[in-house]
Amino acid sequence: MRHATLTPPHRTVPMDYVDGDTSNVVRGFRYDLAALCREHHIPRKYITPYVSRWNRGFVIQGTDYITDRTSVILWTRQGRWQKFRLKAGAAEYRTLMDLRDYSQLLEAIEADYPPGSLTAELTATLTQILQLWVAAKEQGQNSLDLRPVDEIVAARLNPFVRAWLDNKRDW
Repeated sequence: MRHATLTPPHRTVPMDYVDGDTSNVVRGFRYDLAALCREHHIPRKYITPYVSRWNRGFVIQGTDYITDRTSVILWTRQGRWQKFRLKAGAAEYRTLMDLRDYSQLLEAIEADYPPGSLTAELTATLTQILQLWVAAKEQGQNSLDLRPVDEIVAARLNPFVRAWLDNKRDW
């Protein structure tokens, strides 16, 4: 079974590693930035978390970081994009989860185990949950509705749990 490709979300912007004056960068709560995105016709998925030593919140980050990993593009109060260089120590500026790598790993694990095995089902379950997570990020959501997660886990893993419990009772 072939999994849908998982696309990476924006990375968290470490403001301590941004070189230059970031006082004009728009920062705020997600819902405030969503209104600003609507006003300027910016996709909501550009709303990106930022972190610094003293603060956390959200900024609006452009997508040019994909080709240039030494800078970030951020939305400013003047209503324009501005490119900021990252300081030399910004090696930590990376995606915590490279979902393409996860997808390849999960496909390899699934190929190594027969269909219907517990490992294959655990792999398929994790893949579906990651797909839900990616879809939520692409829609600009900050959380997952747990009902689909519950349905995925129950549908795939309940038979294994029941079989294990029945086998355990026979001892």
